[in-house]
Amino acid sequence: MLVRTALLRLVAAGDVMGAFASFFEQRIGEVEVRLFGVEFGVTIRHFGEKTPREGGNGSVYRRLFRPRPSYPRTQMFSIGLVLSAGGPLGDPWHSGVLGRLEELTGWDARTADLIVGTSAGSITAVTLRAGVSAIDRKIHFEGGPVSPDAQTIYDRITTPYEEPEGDRNWRPSSPKMALKAAWPPWKADPFRIAMANLPRGTKSGESLEKRMNELMPDGWPDQRLWITAVRMSDGRRVVFGRDDIRGNIGQAVRSSAAVPGVYTPGLVGEREYVDGGVHSSTNLDLAGMLGFDLVVVSSAMTAVEGSRSWISDPTRAWFSGKLDDEVAAVRARGTAVLVVEPDADTLPSLDKNADNARPAAVAAGAASVDRVFADPNGEGLRTLLERGQSG
Repeated sequence: MLVRTALLRLVAAGDVMGAFASFFEQRIGEVEVRLFGVEFGVTIRHFGEKTPREGGNGSVYRRLFRPRPSYPRTQMFSIGLVLSAGGPLGDPWHSGVLGRLEELTGWDARTADLIVGTSAGSITAVTLRAGVSAIDRKIHFEGGPVSPDAQTIYDRITTPYEEPEGDRNWRPSSPKMALKAAWPPWKADPFRIAMANLPRGTKSGESLEKRMNELMPDGWPDQRLWITAVRMSDGRRVVFGRDDIRGNIGQAVRSSAAVPGVYTPGLVGEREYVDGGVHSSTNLDLAGMLGFDLVVVSSAMTAVEGSRSWISDPTRAWFSGKLDDEVAAVRARGTAVLVVEPDADTLPSLDKNADNARPAAVAAGAASVDRVFADPNGEGLRTLLERGQSG
């Protein structure tokens, strides 16, 4: 496990902060601080070298904070959770993955220190933060009765789910986004360009917006919840729940799930937003920069190496390559990453036109967890999750 430490604060000896440190060392000596939700015992120390004013060497500094991790006092293990895009089967897939992880390790996804949701993953993320367990969500998609607690939360939703369609406008939805994605040429993003040149979608996500706000009537939770979308005016990724955007939960989810060419864009103020998957189906980099001990990635729109095809499914191949790069960057920072994605055996189960599409997607997600844990590295990943089950 990576041990997270507070930053060292250096100040010139003899100044006000130096006197402050001396005062505290003499009278307190040790305090506790909290960094990113992790507690530390901190010994405040000072040294006796003289400053230039006192005839000493001007290069002498005092180290005010010397972190000492306090393992017995607090749970140190932190977990980030990343939930990908995935269309109508994304939420069932995530529920199968997370439900199976809880069954095998005891880790409750609701306790994740951060949840990043993209498109379909944003729906799963909000449901978790609303208080519905992954196991209850899994049972819900399988058609079984959920727990009384989960049913109480579901009963908050009173708006029927509908997707009324309007007239099609065949002009490109965002020429500005296409131009920005094409320049400079050596950094061109072909997927962004293609999405920007699609006509505007016709299906309305208004009922989804209302249902998400009903699910979370108190608004954004205290626990960190980040929902990704792409701003149509410039093609930039935005993160609801983190960035300075006034959108409510429903607006965030509607924007994140607004698949270009299918759904009308989400609207917050005067700005329009589309699916966060236009940037990345996972957006794993958002969680990777925070220094968690483990990041769990449930990815419905990628595939394991060897199960990708640029011929039969170029979109999945594109997103798989992007996820590979994101995972490599996060692991380079020293953070462990657990990725659950389909393989050749589970991909056929992700057929949205099948009669039992949702239960099949749940089963595919659960089977993919079993496959990951059967891998030679699986036992280590299982151990990491078990350490986080009480975090």
